[in-house]
Amino acid sequence: MAFLCRMLIILILLFLSVEIYTAPVKLTTFEEQKETANLQVTKNTPAISHTVIKNGQGAVYEWQSDTITVRLTGAQTQGLFTLTEDVMKPTFKLGLHLHRKHAETFHIIEGDVEFRLGTETHVAQAGTTIHVPSNTPHAVQVINGKQARMIMLYSPAGFENFLKEMKTFTDEQFADEIFMKAFNDKYDNIQLE
Repeated sequence: MAFLCRMLIILILLFLSVEIYTAPVKLTTFEEQKETANLQVTKNTPAISHTVIKNGQGAVYEWQSDTITVRLTGAQTQGLFTLTEDVMKPTFKLGLHLHRKHAETFHIIEGDVEFRLGTETHVAQAGTTIHVPSNTPHAVQVINGKQARMIMLYSPAGFENFLKEMKTFTDEQFADEIFMKAFNDKYDNIQLE
């Protein structure tokens, strides 16, 4: 329950940060501010219907070293974010990369996960949350020889499309460096090593 409360707080903060940064700035009287605020609520607040995803639901993508379950898609969040759960084998390792147009937030549920963020290295254990803003080089790997599990939030949404398209690839496509670079560029996944 505590985990769900923390995730709800993260989602609310993410949603509020979008509203804060999109609100127009203008010097006004108090009465004008009240009128403007009322208009902004109706204009800027998306009409998002509630969504309930139960355990075992959501698209599942099994890879060689991890299994990703999509919990919320961009279609369910008005494009604000994608929420996934990743169960990573002890051999999981994702090389240094960055995203120019989106941020990622990771919340560790189980295991030990090493994050390289720029020149810093952090070991994240259960209960740790790490936010990686856009344009931040980062690498991720499971350490200590045990499975790890984490919740990942991608903002804005779209990671589910990356997974869905990549699941259709042949071994030849995965081996084709030019093809993979174009694919990664399409989804703002800039490989650095």
